[in-house]
Amino acid sequence: MVSVSSQRDGRILTLAVSGEVDLATSPLVDDAIAGAIASSGVNTVVVDLSAVEFLDSSGVALLLKGRRRADEQGVGYRVTGAQGTPLQVLQIAGVWGHLSGDTGSTSPTSLP
Repeated sequence: MVSVSSQRDGRILTLAVSGEVDLATSPLVDDAIAGAIASSGVNTVVVDLSAVEFLDSSGVALLLKGRRRADEQGVGYRVTGAQGTPLQVLQIAGVWGHLSGDTGSTSPTSLP
């Protein structure tokens, strides 16, 4: 089960994702990200994963797809809040720095 809520602060739209992001639930998250990027007046989309308990390869793929969409539309895009297993998955896949802008934590060796 997954849920996505959004909060807008000026030109920044934050999507708070909670639950499990997997093959079955990723279309809902993907649609939310696409909608946020396409929102009128939004210049930055933040995807907050702090309440995500599980993330599989389809979740990684949709986050990267969101980054590509945002880049194509000239919208800022950042993933934040990943912790535990979802953070490990993103680090091991080598995409955490690309998605978060935190180039210091792209290595799996930086795991707690």
